[in-house]
Amino acid sequence: MSHRSLKTAAGLVAALALAYGGGSWYAGRLAQDRIEAWVEQANLEIAAQWTSSDPRPVLTVQDYRRGVFSSDVRYGFQFRDEEGKDQVLSLRDALSHGPWPWAALRQGEWRPAAAWSVIEPLPGGAWQPWFDAMPAGTAPWTLQSRVGFDGGVAARWHVEPVRLADDRLDFSGSLVRIDYDPDMRMTAVSGRIERLAAFDADSGVRVRLEGLDFDGSTTRSGESDLQSRQEARFERVGIDVPDVPPVVFAGPSLRSDSARTGSLLDSRLNYDLGQLQVDRRDLGRITLALSAEHLDMPALQALAGALEELGTDEDADEGLSTQEQQQLRALAVPVLAAGPRLALDGLRWETPQGTSELKAVAEFRPASEDAPADLGGLIENAIRQVTAQLSLSKPMLLQVVRQTQASGEGADMTVALVSMLFDQYVGRLERLGLAQRRDDAVTADYRYADGRVTSNGQDMSPADFAARLGGSMSLE
Repeated sequence: MSHRSLKTAAGLVAALALAYGGGSWYAGRLAQDRIEAWVEQANLEIAAQWTSSDPRPVLTVQDYRRGVFSSDVRYGFQFRDEEGKDQVLSLRDALSHGPWPWAALRQGEWRPAAAWSVIEPLPGGAWQPWFDAMPAGTAPWTLQSRVGFDGGVAARWHVEPVRLADDRLDFSGSLVRIDYDPDMRMTAVSGRIERLAAFDADSGVRVRLEGLDFDGSTTRSGESDLQSRQEARFERVGIDVPDVPPVVFAGPSLRSDSARTGSLLDSRLNYDLGQLQVDRRDLGRITLALSAEHLDMPALQALAGALEELGTDEDADEGLSTQEQQQLRALAVPVLAAGPRLALDGLRWETPQGTSELKAVAEFRPASEDAPADLGGLIENAIRQVTAQLSLSKPMLLQVVRQTQASGEGADMTVALVSMLFDQYVGRLERLGLAQRRDDAVTADYRYADGRVTSNGQDMSPADFAARLGGSMSLE
């Protein structure tokens, strides 16, 4: 090769190196802008979730050392613990810049990217006990992310297995997938945990979770508007309490669907506790559905914070002062302004012998201008209606009683006693107009609205209803 050719080749290499260096510098700058934007957005979310906290948790970029091909970033998550002490969780991000991050190339990832991020916790603070349980030089977890030029993120969170002394914690480890689609503004999360067991030495209670699969997604449609779906499924959940038969839930699951518009939240929770087993005896399946509509979360958190402070007051047993009632009334007004609705959509217990179910709804309206000045009067005035329906199966009840008893004559006597007491009490409720007997089930239907109570179709005053309810509790 001629001297001129060598000079030309060297010039091309230098030009390519300069171009790549410039591209990498630009990618690093782009990554820094996005990281700072993500931190700002995270703090907005934290502020929305902890409106009543003082001080609120906050995520900060403690140090950002940006080079041409890589950057070293330090984060701090500051919060106040339950004992009132200020804590900081520190994180380190080893960030490789694009367009072809070297850290990604070493792992066989050849696609161009704005950055390749590897975040790990730093020893110290609340992390330290976790570090102490790990082999020397091993971080408890690593979050590895590929950041695209379009803002998309594909992250994998590797959590290491850990087992603490005396079996206080036994964790199998997990891999969590986190993906962000910038076009849809959607974050999707999924993962699996094979085993998580915890033991409380003080109480002797042991909880064991097996085969947990979880996934969910959150889609944003504005600065504060979002839709969220979360689901978790377990193969088995076991609870061991000293001197109590072991309890197992086989195949339980949880699903949450929520939508937030501005400060208002609509949410629905569905719990399926799976097949309930006590001392290996099958007690049927329990499901629970809850929903809430038009909840003003900042206002609700402010009210909850005030109630918590009053609950810790040394003079709380003496009742609320006039000033405290006025404070709570002022905080309750914005909660009621949205007309919230709270519902127990169904608590259902099903066995081969029958099904029992409870439903309840509480609907509120905004406080009127002439609403009573006292807190109790304000709440009563804001009630649109409260309803409750109950259906209790006697065969189901007797089956559960029998399953929880040791076999033999003692179990038969217990079932016979419960059957007799059930018939006597239901008969009393029927005479008072508080229940109805239908075949082998007892039903009850109550409604309160506009200062009147309807009990199984009978209209009565709240005082009359309370008197009948008190009579049902009498031992005579």
